[in-house]
Amino acid sequence: MIAIAYPDATDVCVEGVLEGTIALTRAGDQGFGYDPVFVPDVTGGRTLAELSAGEKNALSHRALALRALSKKLAE
Repeated sequence: MIAIAYPDATDVCVEGVLEGTIALTRAGDQGFGYDPVFVPDVTGGRTLAELSAGEKNALSHRALALRALSKKLAE
């Protein structure tokens, strides 16, 4: 989640969610934490640890939240 609070007490809040499942076995050697066992719905069965840094950054929950924030601020 990203939140912006303005001095006039208004705010903007957005969220980025990466849907997926937990794998039964680890795969890949990129990333950290849950990356070797988290399989995003949009990667054709690859774990986050099997993606390149560019692929992972393009679909991360942070990237999704930043895109949502950019859209919201443009409204």
